[in-house]
Amino acid sequence: MCSVFKNKNLILKPGHLLKGATERGPASGIWAGFARSEILDWWKRQGAEEVELTATSFAERSEKTGQLVWDDVPDGQIISALLDHRQSPALLKVVTRPSTAPELARFNHPRLPLLQKRKFPPILPAEEEPDLFGLAPSS
Repeated sequence: MCSVFKNKNLILKPGHLLKGATERGPASGIWAGFARSEILDWWKRQGAEEVELTATSFAERSEKTGQLVWDDVPDGQIISALLDHRQSPALLKVVTRPSTAPELARFNHPRLPLLQKRKFPPILPAEEEPDLFGLAPSS
């Protein structure tokens, strides 16, 4: 399962609050596990909502070495996730799929995040707050 992913220089891990795009707009949830792609229909019957997570790369922890093995997320693709609204705050589950034989040899892990083409409008980053008090480090 996707142990960690990056969105540019921001590293995201389980336990972090993640923002993603949904059919109804931006949404967020605490990354609290994984959902197998094979049972997506079950998750949806439980009320889970599809979420698209923007990422530039992801890493999987090798079951042989314990090291993270990184790969890029192709341009135009997202990491698929689900937002489980049965708890408050909502919990986010990254969707995983079985690894192919070449992926298993490379990552040494039986599952990888499900990467898909974007279906929802991306979430635009918030504009940076102006530094009114001169607290930002100078370059």
